[in-house]
Amino acid sequence: MKQLKYFCLIMILLTACSPVYSPYIFDRTAELKTQSINLLDKASEPYDKQSAKIRLLQDELESIRLQEEMRKHNKLKVKEWHAMLDSTGYLLNGTFAKWQRDTVLTETFLKLQRKLVGEAFDLMQETEKQRLK
Repeated sequence: MKQLKYFCLIMILLTACSPVYSPYIFDRTAELKTQSINLLDKASEPYDKQSAKIRLLQDELESIRLQEEMRKHNKLKVKEWHAMLDSTGYLLNGTFAKWQRDTVLTETFLKLQRKLVGEAFDLMQETEKQRLK
């Protein structure tokens, strides 16, 4: 009987420590990926023409990053969001910063960035999906 109590206690603790899948976060990440790629498709136009949409998207991305920081056992996802939103990095906010500096971006550069940003979003979704297992 005592062993059963210990077993139950251990199972409760393990369950409490494991990250919980969030369908909202999974779906929202997919939506933000689509919005981000669509906005990058316009980066051959002057930055100023899209600056309001960029700021709005950045606010939405920041909001989900903050939500991710509040979730327990979520260090990996928080690191992924920080990489995505680092304006000195090579992912989304880094691309927006370059777009702002250069005014327009070349199609060759954008092709690569769409692929990198898309794969980074896919990785975040895969990290979330792993919580189902």
